[in-house]
Amino acid sequence: MMLKKHLYPFLLCLALSLSSGMALANSGGSASASGGGSTAKLEAFTVNLSSTERYLQLSMALQIASAEVSDKIKLFMPKVRHTLILLLSSKDGEQLQSLDGKHQLMEEIKNGVNKTLDLKERDGVTDVFFENFVIQ
Repeated sequence: MMLKKHLYPFLLCLALSLSSGMALANSGGSASASGGGSTAKLEAFTVNLSSTERYLQLSMALQIASAEVSDKIKLFMPKVRHTLILLLSSKDGEQLQSLDGKHQLMEEIKNGVNKTLDLKERDGVTDVFFENFVIQ
């Protein structure tokens, strides 16, 4: 089967995403102390955006109120990832290009994870840090 030229960048990014996701999975995604509090790293996401011709590759860390939240994230990881995949794939590439769009997405991620974990912001995820953000 012959691959179309426009699929090469996608396949390359997918391969890189899988390798970086495996590295995060092997590190356990545990909470670590940083200047602003504990963080929980999530495995990388690669999702089709609402316009099916584009996709988003995203790595992020969540700033959390306590180490116990990290344990809760691990316990509910399938549900957290499901929530985030639905959220991310509902977005249009154009709205994510702007700084305002990225800030809005950060708020939606924070609210979505806290709702999934049944936590208030002050007790759960307090901020979102993008470590990789590629729209193609």
